[in-house]
Amino acid sequence: MIDPIVAEVRKNREEWFAEFDYDIKKFQNYIREQQVKNKAAGVRYMSEDNRQAHLKWKRQQREDENRRIAVL
Repeated sequence: MIDPIVAEVRKNREEWFAEFDYDIKKFQNYIREQQVKNKAAGVRYMSEDNRQAHLKWKRQQREDENRRIAVL
């Protein structure tokens, strides 16, 4: 049995790539153009270094919380 969410994601992916004639370069160019427009509109993107630092911080927060709970 196919999960309806998975089916929807696959359908949307198929439609999306069909718009770009299944050409990954066209798709990449579109994504880059959208990022430029979004940045001009004030959207901020997180660098990979910042993302990794944030994930590390979140992990540390969870570990600290688990230790506090274990003490109870």
